[in-house]
Amino acid sequence: MRIIWDRLVRAFRNFNVENRAFRVIDEPKPTRAPWYPTARPVESPEIQHEIHKKDNRLLAFLKHVYVDSKDPPGKVKVEGESLPFKEDEYRLTKLGHYSSLDIHRVHKGKICTVELLTFLNNHKLHPETWTAEKIAEEYSLELKDVTSLLKYHALFNMEVPESEDKKSIEST
Repeated sequence: MRIIWDRLVRAFRNFNVENRAFRVIDEPKPTRAPWYPTARPVESPEIQHEIHKKDNRLLAFLKHVYVDSKDPPGKVKVEGESLPFKEDEYRLTKLGHYSSLDIHRVHKGKICTVELLTFLNNHKLHPETWTAEKIAEEYSLELKDVTSLLKYHALFNMEVPESEDKKSIEST
């Protein structure tokens, strides 16, 4: 059945191929866009003269322009000395037993995912000890960021309700 279908499709696809091809070839071809004066090559001597002529009115405007710069002078690099650059402030991570991970330093004001989960869990287990102020100080974070994290980010809790129709196994 598939072979018959393929032959039928091929017959319709190849039907009148030559006439269709000649019809496409005989269609009028699109004309190219015209050359406008701005796109023409500059060959005339009048245009060359206009390009190289000085305009006294524009030169007079330039005489009234005054630029004043207050930038400090640039430091020249002396051989053997490196140019100063802004150093990013880093802090060591408090990963504990996760020290084999590749993150050992993070920017101040940022935390890694393991630290986030650690301090959220600590706050959940001991909220009187791990307050927002202590967490902000410990991890070099801003207090408003820590309070919003504690308020809006919660760890998943798994609760398995006990059904009353099941018999509980008593230990002996």
